Amino acid sequence: MKRISLYIITIILLLFPSFVLAQDVSVPGPQPISLERALKLAPDEGKKILIDVFATWCPYCKRMHSEVYPSDAVQEAISKYFLWVKIDVESDATVNYHGEEMTEAQFAQALENQNVPTVYFLNDEGAIIGSQPGYLEEAVFSNLLNFVGSDAYLDQSFKEYTEGE
Repeated sequence: MKRISLYIITIILLLFPSFVLAQDVSVPGPQPISLERALKLAPDEGKKILIDVFATWCPYCKRMHSEVYPSDAVQEAISKYFLWVKIDVESDATVNYHGEEMTEAQFAQALENQNVPTVYFLNDEGAIIGSQPGYLEEAVFSNLLNFVGSDAYLDQSFKEYTEGE
């Protein structure tokens, strides 16, 4: 009996890390909202819209969501300047962009998205300001969010902005 108990405990301990790693990572702070809601709220809140285009199979997307988005600096920048929307390039979930219904996959195509992850920056009216493809380390991403969010991009380059800090 003691041997069976030891065996069961060993199996549980071996499976537990896999169970924990398989769970969705909950990001503290601002949470993603629907595109339609972001478009409605942005003008009233004076915020831009951050579109996070990802794929569930993408390892760099998973790293962004588990390591970069949860960081304090990124969460602070999102909270201050943006409404956050997540778009899955393979999702059939419906989004509404200025009255036009489409799937998330179709919206990603309408953005002419070529890579995942990619972030798109929209102004408070929903027009695209710019985009940045690829995985970004936390420090670079938080700087980019602050650069775009604060409108520093209007009168200086990102290099000038980061060198001035």
